[in-house]
Amino acid sequence: MLIQILFGVGGHVYFKYGIITVTSQGLLNAVYLAIRFILIVLVSTVLTLSTSPLEISGAIESLLMPLKRFHFPVYELALMLSIALRFVPTLIDETERIMNAQRSRGADFSHGSLWTRIKKLIAILIPLFESAFGRADELAVAMEARGYRGGEGRSRYRVLQLQRMDWVAALIMIAFSILIILMRVWG
Repeated sequence: MLIQILFGVGGHVYFKYGIITVTSQGLLNAVYLAIRFILIVLVSTVLTLSTSPLEISGAIESLLMPLKRFHFPVYELALMLSIALRFVPTLIDETERIMNAQRSRGADFSHGSLWTRIKKLIAILIPLFESAFGRADELAVAMEARGYRGGEGRSRYRVLQLQRMDWVAALIMIAFSILIILMRVWG
């Protein structure tokens, strides 16, 4: 947004100093960018709170299935997505645990300059990465021990079918997309 505001071109010029130019078109582009970002965060939050990771993974797998004829690893991508969604809450809990442990040793993450705070975060990131890689290794060993063989031939516990509300939601999303495109073209 800052780049759009400071270096945008077109429209009425509000401020100019060297290469920094604040224009009406730059401000408008920054507002569009902010709205897009907010919508992405809101929609992804609603999606992850209302849909289980297995359903999201199954949907991604179904949507990417046409790429199978181009030898795209659809099943493996769906598995990676499912595992990633499963471990996000675990990593958040682990980060909080590490931060509490560092605070109990006297670390203060809320004071100091930005550079000082970034350097203090290294004390969190290193144990977090070590823990994450350890969990990933344990998961890989457990999957191998259970004889996991991904890919074709795997059955599903529940086969999903498109319902009436799914079609309604899809039509609403298509209508919103067309509206946004038309606003962008004629706006």
